[in-house]
Amino acid sequence: MKRWVWWSLVAVITAVIFIGFGYTKKVATQKDYEQLVARGQANIDRADYKQAKINFQDALKKKQNDKPAQIYLKQIATYQAGLKLLKQKQYQAARLNFQMVAATDGGSSTLVRRSANLQTELKEVIKELKIFKTAYDKAYKLSSRYQYSASNTKLAVILGYGSIDQDYYRTIRQKAKKLQGYNNYVLRSLGYTVEVDDDSAETKVAPKNDKAISPERLAQAKKELARAGVNTKKLSPTELKRLIIKADREHKSVEEVLKEK
Repeated sequence: MKRWVWWSLVAVITAVIFIGFGYTKKVATQKDYEQLVARGQANIDRADYKQAKINFQDALKKKQNDKPAQIYLKQIATYQAGLKLLKQKQYQAARLNFQMVAATDGGSSTLVRRSANLQTELKEVIKELKIFKTAYDKAYKLSSRYQYSASNTKLAVILGYGSIDQDYYRTIRQKAKKLQGYNNYVLRSLGYTVEVDDDSAETKVAPKNDKAISPERLAQAKKELARAGVNTKKLSPTELKRLIIKADREHKSVEEVLKEK
C-alpha cells in the first residue's frame, strides 16, 4: 500500500473518532442539561427555590446563555423578592412582583399559578386595609369625642370582617381591639353593661348602672371644678363621669381634662 494511501486512511479514521466523540459529548451535555432543568422544575413544585436556582445555574453551565434557564432564574428571583416584601407587609410592592411572575412566558407554570393567586389575594387585602384604616381613624376620633358606642360601631367594620384573623390584618386588628377595649372600659365605668357579639364583633350596650362611679367621687370632682370657677350645673352627669374617667386614665385633674376639651 502506498504511503499516501495509508496516511489518508489514518486521517479519515481519526476524523471519524473525533466527530463521534464530539457528538457523544454533545448528547451527554444535552442529557445533563435536561436533567438539571427537570430537577429545577421539581424543586419549584416543592417550593425549594434555593435548590431550584442552583439547578438552573448548573444548567446554564451546560448550555451558556440558554434562554429557558435564564427565564426560570429570573422568575424565581422575582417571586422570592415578592415573598420577602410580603413578610415586610409591603403588599403593593409584593403584588407588583407577583404580577410580573404571573405574566412570564416560557417559565414555570407552577410559579405563574402561585403568583396569580397571590396577586389576586393581595388585591383584596390592599382594598380591605384601606377601608379598615378609614374606619379606624373615624372610630378613634369618635372615641376622643366621648362617643364610645359610635366608635365601637365603626370598629365592628374591622373586627367583624370574616378574614380579619389572617396575618395580613394583624396590625389593624390589634389596634382596633385595643381601642374597642378602651371604649368598653369607659362604657362600663359609666355604668353600662357591655357585651361583644363574637360573630359580628358588634358591641351591645345595655342600660347603664350609675353605681359604677361612686357618688363620693362625683361630689369630689364637682368640688374641684367649682374651686376652679367652673359652673358644674352646666355639666350633665354623663359628661362629668367622662371627665373623671379621662382624668384617672391620664393621671390628671378633672380641671385639666376639662380645659383640654
